[in-house]
Amino acid sequence: MSDSLPSYAIRLQALHEALEDDFRQIVRHLPDQSLRAIDVGCGDGFFTKLLSEVQAEVTGIDNSDAYLKEARKKSGAVGNIRFVNADVCDLPFDDGSVDVVWSAHSMHSYPDIRKALREFRRVARPGGLLAVLESDNIHSVMLSSPPDLELAIRQAEHREIGDEDSYIGTYFPRFAMQLFAEAGFTGFRREQCLITRFGPAAEALSKFVELYLKDLLERTEKLLSDKMCRRLGSLADPRSPEFLPHKRDFAFSSLQTLMLGRASE
Repeated sequence: MSDSLPSYAIRLQALHEALEDDFRQIVRHLPDQSLRAIDVGCGDGFFTKLLSEVQAEVTGIDNSDAYLKEARKKSGAVGNIRFVNADVCDLPFDDGSVDVVWSAHSMHSYPDIRKALREFRRVARPGGLLAVLESDNIHSVMLSSPPDLELAIRQAEHREIGDEDSYIGTYFPRFAMQLFAEAGFTGFRREQCLITRFGPAAEALSKFVELYLKDLLERTEKLLSDKMCRRLGSLADPRSPEFLPHKRDFAFSSLQTLMLGRASE
């Protein structure tokens, strides 16, 4: 349980605000609608609210009191939403009582992904839908930065990739088919959505890119040369003429992967 928001909360909120219409379209194309759904790892309730537009009843679940406070505030008077503080590996639902289990951009935060997926299977009714939306860390955000700088940053960022136990959530789409099957979900399929923006960025996307680049700098500066740090800092500084989102040739891409499976009968 946490009484403060995670360090990435503002950055993730900026991404959601910038790409809200794209994420709404992903949710609206879910094959199962007008049912009972849960949004596991709901955070500030962004996807819970989108799900409420197509599902009869949605429960947002998180173990952060701070996030749930934000979620309740943002959901306002939406009548078919409720929020519950619970552990992802111990969901407060009876066996087979949920039609749709949704999880978005949360796998990296689950302490035991395999156990969480088994818990998703327990609460899902036979034939019920599991829908997981994630991005692969290497391809999560693609920007029009100078290639030599980008390569140096990526090499620094992934210098210590760790082992499967530590990176499975960060690169979840690469392991999803096997993990779904192990947990008791069949009929696995994936859909990829490449979200793009071109030209000077609007305010929300500009803010996300600023925060994203500053986070990259913080995580990689000890492994980059002073020159590379200065260049990256200029791209991330709204006061700089080099601020990346304000460039006429700015390009942004985010590769989102929606993974679907059915709870075995």
